[in-house]
Amino acid sequence: MPFSVEDLALTALVRILPRSRYRLAAQTDARFQSFAANSTRIAYRQQGATPAFLIFSGPGQSPHAAAMAAAAWAEASWRPNAIQRRVRPGVVVVHVAPGNQLTPAGPVAGAAVPAAVWTVDSAAGRVTTEGRPPGSPPPSELRHAASALMRGVPAPSLGELDLAEKGVMQMRTAGTPRWLSGIAGLFLFYFALRYGLTGLFSLIALPSLLGQAPTPLYVVAGFTANALILVGIVFGAALLFNFRNLAHRAPGFASTVPARRNLAWGSYIAAMVGLAIVLQGVVPALERQTIPSAGQGDGTHVTVTVQDDGGEVFVATGGQLVVDLTGWPSSEWGVTFKSSNPSVLELMPDKTESPATRPVATFRAVSAGFARVDAGSGDGKYTFQVRVDIGSP
Repeated sequence: MPFSVEDLALTALVRILPRSRYRLAAQTDARFQSFAANSTRIAYRQQGATPAFLIFSGPGQSPHAAAMAAAAWAEASWRPNAIQRRVRPGVVVVHVAPGNQLTPAGPVAGAAVPAAVWTVDSAAGRVTTEGRPPGSPPPSELRHAASALMRGVPAPSLGELDLAEKGVMQMRTAGTPRWLSGIAGLFLFYFALRYGLTGLFSLIALPSLLGQAPTPLYVVAGFTANALILVGIVFGAALLFNFRNLAHRAPGFASTVPARRNLAWGSYIAAMVGLAIVLQGVVPALERQTIPSAGQGDGTHVTVTVQDDGGEVFVATGGQLVVDLTGWPSSEWGVTFKSSNPSVLELMPDKTESPATRPVATFRAVSAGFARVDAGSGDGKYTFQVRVDIGSP
């Protein structure tokens, strides 16, 4: 069914106002008289780095003239200031008319700020949205509105439009308290530094890891926790910076009730801390349980050979680790052994044979923690390394 410019403006603005934080302007508003004559409805957004006009023009009106005048006003009025140091205004004029009366769609040449004319065929419902000036609403909202009207859905009333604009004002009062935003910002900064890169690698590797069989439980748990932490970091940053108006749309976080908002943020922080505990506490515990079950007994007397190079072993606190590198050629037996963390895993010289005679060294697990055993031949041609997890038997 054909529709009018007012029908389309009402149907589109009911969704655009609360989602993109536009406000309505009266046709008699003295600020906008330079283009009011060529417009049926005027909506604008003046906060943030991308203030914008969304203007609806009908048959007999000049969308090009409206765009030029609105762009000149925007360039003169929306300027950088001490708070907003960079401002990129934009203008979109939606021309609604029968197909034979439409102005060509596209960017408006010569406008003071980026501007574009979008067209809607009121008889066929066809929407053309060429050009995307800064701050412009999603073109899908116009397509949704035109499609609904063509199906015979009645346009919203003025009361519904007024209610949608009041929703914008309510959401503006629903901001997160500064102290909570500060805590969340510091929290996210720490998590991004501590887990961000690891989480990215885990997210990339997790699908292929799950396709392998068998994969130890602690490995899957660690990669999954890292990936979830990365998702949480991205979600929290999107909330803090209000990416695509997420802070005003996310359930709980956008609530007008402070207690509900604080509960949402508290639950988010608790979930992130829980994932960190899983990564730092639960996964290493699973790892320690898994490694002894692979043939190392109770972990009190553990032996590794050249075949374990690059691997990982578990040693119980107070136990001994024997590193036997007799598998190397005898010409390379001038071996040097060392522990990366002697306070956790110390070399026992009295139980270590002469490297030139037989490259076998014994280490004692002093306390719980992690260490690395490194060894190398005298000429550096052969090297050996194994990671050692030390904990309770």
